[in-house]
Amino acid sequence: MLTVPELTPQVLYIEPVVHPEYLCRAVHTDGVIYCRKTSERWIDETLVYFYSSSIKVRRQNVKLIHNIHKLQPIIIDEKYQFVFFPLESCKYKNPFFVNLRQLIDFKLVDGKLIIIFIDGREVETDFDYQFSRKQYEKTLFILDRTVKHQNALRKYYSDREG
Repeated sequence: MLTVPELTPQVLYIEPVVHPEYLCRAVHTDGVIYCRKTSERWIDETLVYFYSSSIKVRRQNVKLIHNIHKLQPIIIDEKYQFVFFPLESCKYKNPFFVNLRQLIDFKLVDGKLIIIFIDGREVETDFDYQFSRKQYEKTLFILDRTVKHQNALRKYYSDREG
């Protein structure tokens, strides 16, 4: 039986919710999925089940390779540019995550951060514009270096075999 993850590259963002049964929700290009777990736990379970990795391992890699220690982006699948990055710190491990693949830009309107997605959707938030922009640039940098690093490793091992 083929199982499909709930968190796919079509997720726009994951946000915490105030609800008696659910802790967060993932907004997709074609709907919304609610979850009883925190956003980090949900991402971790997806990584473990579908990618044989964990959020802890992904964070250790970012820390060791890129020397970034706080609010690290989580690379789910670099091949599809499927990367979540947080726009806030949350002691309950339930931050607001944005999917890099679905993001177009941020803009500031009347002191509110507007997140613009590829499907034309605009989400108004209270997050800091400069911080969000910095997180976006950090995520692009990490994804770029990760892809280049993996390509270099592939080339290195293919050259040694050939």
